[in-house]
Parts: sequence; structure tokens; C-alpha cells
Amino acid sequence: MQALPLKALSPDGLKRKIIVRLSRIWEAKNRDTGHVYELAFAAVDHEGTVMEGNVPVISMAQFKDVLKEGTIYTIQGFMVKPARRKYRTLDNDHRITITQYTKVEQAVPEPLGILLVAHSLQPLSVLEKRAHSVIVLSDVLGLVTDMTGLIPPKGQGQPRRNIKIKDIDGHQFTITLWGHQAENFDEESVRASSAQGSVAILFVSMTVDHYLAKLCFMATSLTCSYINIPIPEMSTLRARYRINVKARDIGYTEEDEEEIGCFTFFGKQGKILTGYDEELVIGTAEGRPNYLPPAIANVVGRKYLVTARVNQEIYAQDNIPFCVSTTELIGSPAPLLQAASNTNPPPEVPSPELIGSPAPLLQAASNTNPPPEVPSPSPAKEAPGPSEGNRDSVATPPTDAIETLDSDAEENTPSASEKKKRKGRTTASPSAKKQISKNLFPKK
Repeated sequence: MQALPLKALSPDGLKRKIIVRLSRIWEAKNRDTGHVYELAFAAVDHEGTVMEGNVPVISMAQFKDVLKEGTIYTIQGFMVKPARRKYRTLDNDHRITITQYTKVEQAVPEPLGILLVAHSLQPLSVLEKRAHSVIVLSDVLGLVTDMTGLIPPKGQGQPRRNIKIKDIDGHQFTITLWGHQAENFDEESVRASSAQGSVAILFVSMTVDHYLAKLCFMATSLTCSYINIPIPEMSTLRARYRINVKARDIGYTEEDEEEIGCFTFFGKQGKILTGYDEELVIGTAEGRPNYLPPAIANVVGRKYLVTARVNQEIYAQDNIPFCVSTTELIGSPAPLLQAASNTNPPPEVPSPELIGSPAPLLQAASNTNPPPEVPSPSPAKEAPGPSEGNRDSVATPPTDAIETLDSDAEENTPSASEKKKRKGRTTASPSAKKQISKNLFPKK
């Protein structure tokens, strides 16, 4: 019997076979009594389609020691039922049910190309609609930008921990872990990894909420977290916020065999290297495959002292890859080089300053609001007039006032016939006439 993809399953018949990885397995319990009523699991196939499944309590003894988390199985003779109405861990309307007649065997040899983790990442527009809803739990992926220590509970509450992440589009989210999840989160390991490179975490089965008008995620009893795992979305995310550089040993001479190393600068180290946040620098090259941003081109020829790590497995490669943990400029920089494909820096990225004195962070080009230090113009009716202490100060009249003045001036403008009648008339006062007469006809 040929195996079917998960997306081809429907609630009819039993004679079918699938090959899936069970990435998560847990006991589902009644919230009030704590009674276990089923063994649940999250499955993913070779196409990346995900589906939740369960083993009813009547068959749990038969399969509890057979099913292992992370293992790939061939499952044959199962039922397909509608998904749960609430707290779905995966975004699928169907659910696999293993019965006492189901045949489950470990796939040997293990097929390639099946994801390690069953997850369903959604765009921001979908996540916004899930706020305050528990029908489908949500997954979120991002780079860790900050995190708190364990926050003690207030009264009879639970301890918590807040983790701030940034997704591939630059959106910032706050993740809140509660209870044992907050206590068991390996903060020290994450901080140590962040010194070596960027740390990406995938959180699954979260509820979505708003706090201070911003989207945030709250952990549930089903929430799991995965740090720097080899899945395509995480690799793309980490590549989005890193800078790769090829360099050679400073002591190299023509008599020596040239050794070239490939260095990866994540997050903070990328900013030290170029003077800017890495997403701003890399973002200018999107859609321009042969373009090298000036902020990166200016690094060519400079000398740096770096601390990096490398493992034994990749040391034998021709171009040894290193992950940089510290960066320091040696001496004065070499003359700045520009990219050959475009010698003019893009308008959104000015030429970088020297390392150690980074330029202010650039605003995103899509942000059209004025910066905080330049307030928006006040309404016309609130515009102040000339101050009493400074008679030279003049308030700019509002637009409607200018239009009114223009209208009045147009009404008071004399016509051509009036101008003809007035021609030759003097507007001088009698005293002015007398003075003019004295000037023209002085007494002798």
C-alpha cells in the first residue's frame, strides 16, 4: 500500500498508510481532575504538512511504550476525525486517531527530508486575528533580543519569565513563560550562546494576546521551545541577521601557504564591524544580487582582532568557518573601499563611521512619521501670535487666514477705470505740500 500525504486524508475508511515523524508526545489531562484521558501527539510528513493525533485511553497501554518522541513511523489502519474545537496545537481541521487495530512500525531506514518539529508559522495578519482566541494555538519564531530573570509571583500566582524576540520582518514580540516552564528555561545557556552568535527560538502552542497595544504570546501547558534547530525557517532567519566575511591571517607572507577563514558576525558583532544594525545593512542589498552595501565594502582592507569558535568536524575544510564572539579594530583603518558594482552608497545608508563610534541607528524607510525630536505642526488655531517681550517675532498665519486675506485684497483692488480717474492725483497731506514747496522754491 502506498503511503499518502497528510493533506490527502479525509474522515472515511481505515485502509490507508502514512509515514510521519511524531515530533511531540504528551498526556492530555482533565484540567479539573487531572485525569489522563488520551495520549496526544503532533505529526509532520515529508511535505511539511502537520496534523495532531491521539491514542484513546483504552489503547494507551498498547502504544505508550511503542511511540517515541522524534521518531519516524509508518502508521496503517487508523481513523481520521474532526480536530478539537479548542486548544488545537496545529492548524489542521482533521485529527489522526490510533485504535487497537492500528499497525505502527518504526520506519527503517529512516526517510530523509521530514522536519524535526511539527510547527505552523503564520503571518502577522493571521496572528492578529487569533488574539484572545483559544481555538488554534500559535507558533512563533524569532531571534532573542532580551530576556528577564525569573520574576517571583505575587501572592498565590506563578513565577514568570519574559523573553523578547524579533522575527524575520523585524517585528518585536514578548514571550511570557509561566510556572515550571519559566523555572526550567535555560537562561544561562541562552546567554552563553548569544555571546557566540545569534540565538533563534521556536515557541509552539502559544496563546496570542495584546499588551500596551502590541502583540504578545503567552505560554500554555502544551508550549515547547526549540533553540537553534536545523529547520529551514530558522536557517533563513539567522542568515537574515548575520554578516559573512572572508579573511586571512595577519602574519601571512608570500612564502607561507595562504590560509583563508570564513567569519560570521551575528547581531552585536555585526554592528561593531560595520557601525550599523545588521538588518539595516543587509536590507539595502535585498533584490540586488551583485550589490555590496558600502557599510560592508568599507570593512575591506581593515585589520581586526577577533575571538571566534570552530569545531573539530569542520576544521579540515579548505575555508574554515568561524563564528565571531568579540571584535576589535587594530590601528587606523585602511582607505575605505567602495563596491565595484555601485560606487555611490544608497541614500538610506550613509557611509559608516569608524568602529567604536557607531552612527545613530537609521530609521526604516517605511516609517514616514517625523522623529520624536521634531514634533508635528500644531493646529492653526493654537499658533501663537507675536510675543509681548519680542515685538519682532511674527506668527505664521494659518492657511485659511491667508486665503481670507487674499480674498479681501482682491475685493479692494481698484478696477482699470478707477485707476484712470485716480491718475495724477496727489495723496500728500497739506503739510507735505508746504514742505515740497519750500524745497522747490527756496527763499533767496
